[in-house]
Amino acid sequence: MNGITTREAVRTEVKGQARAGSVARIAMAVALACSAGGAFAADWSDTFIGYTYGPQMRQPGSDEFVTKNIFTLQHVSGYKYGVNFFNVDMLKSDTNNPAKGPTIGQPSKRGAQEVYVVYQNTLSFNSLTNSKSFTAGPIADLGLQLGFDFNSMNDTFGAGLIKLIGGPKVTLAVPGLLQFGLLYYKEYNNNGFSGQNVDFDAALRLSSVWSFNFDAGLPSVIKGWATYTGQKGFNTLPETWFETSYLVDVGTLAGQPKTFYAGVGYQYINHKFGTNTHSTGIPGGKVSSPMFKFEAHF
Repeated sequence: MNGITTREAVRTEVKGQARAGSVARIAMAVALACSAGGAFAADWSDTFIGYTYGPQMRQPGSDEFVTKNIFTLQHVSGYKYGVNFFNVDMLKSDTNNPAKGPTIGQPSKRGAQEVYVVYQNTLSFNSLTNSKSFTAGPIADLGLQLGFDFNSMNDTFGAGLIKLIGGPKVTLAVPGLLQFGLLYYKEYNNNGFSGQNVDFDAALRLSSVWSFNFDAGLPSVIKGWATYTGQKGFNTLPETWFETSYLVDVGTLAGQPKTFYAGVGYQYINHKFGTNTHSTGIPGGKVSSPMFKFEAHF
């Protein structure tokens, strides 16, 4: 997951100097992260390929359940100043969400395909200042997230979005990972029905990420994320998106711990993509679906 690492202070006698220079160091690290964040050597990393089966998902425009098969490549790594997070989902819908057909008004007999990419670089203020200046009480660290989302989908709507997302994040001192973010959100997209690009208003996003290990006969993990994105323009509504999963470390049974995970998950979305079902009558803005998941880490 996209966590924020913390680093121990090296000398208490230079703490004052570290604080005084923190603003300059943060500004420099932001510039470096934007230009070459992935170039820093990783202190640790975790990469997995995954598969998710979701039988009761929906797309705005139809109230039919859509079955989706989702293949994932995810990488997260810690480096000197924070954490890099990269995720690619390749989604294949059934024919209840058809691909765009060869002629207008005639959808394909195949389900739509989508590629969704997320990149985030989270800078740790403790790491930037080489201190524990940003650790106090329940707060383990403060950070700054910078990143983007990118997608392309071949249904009739033809989504082709770019999201620019950034803002402060807080990591709480818990036995696991628990983070909250207060983020700037700006979306650019395509509307295949009108044949126009859409420049949405900037909005506020509240985000949360969690991951907790425990033992339920076998080592297990509960992890997930949630976002609340404010209204982003005319005729849109705030979007709530929640995903969580319970995964068992089944690789332990074969002597390969922390390698193979399998389990179940749940996805809930209200006003998907900001869809205003109340005033427009467009269905499919609400999702409540179980998920079945598998991950292979390497």
